[in-house]
Amino acid sequence: MMAGRALRKIQQEMNDFQIKEVDVLAHPLTAVKEGITMIPTLELDGKRLSGIFLNEQQIRDFLHTGDG
Repeated sequence: MMAGRALRKIQQEMNDFQIKEVDVLAHPLTAVKEGITMIPTLELDGKRLSGIFLNEQQIRDFLHTGDG
């Protein structure tokens, strides 16, 4: 998973956010409850970024601005 690797790399550098992973196949009701409609979905301060091919720069931009 490209986004997962990028997030872990960014987290090692920034270390000021937590990653919460939801296995949507094992916990589909949690995914519905959390409003996850696309994989991956990132959430920060109530704003979301979703997309099949999120690259590292998109994730960095989102984390810095909170805009998805």
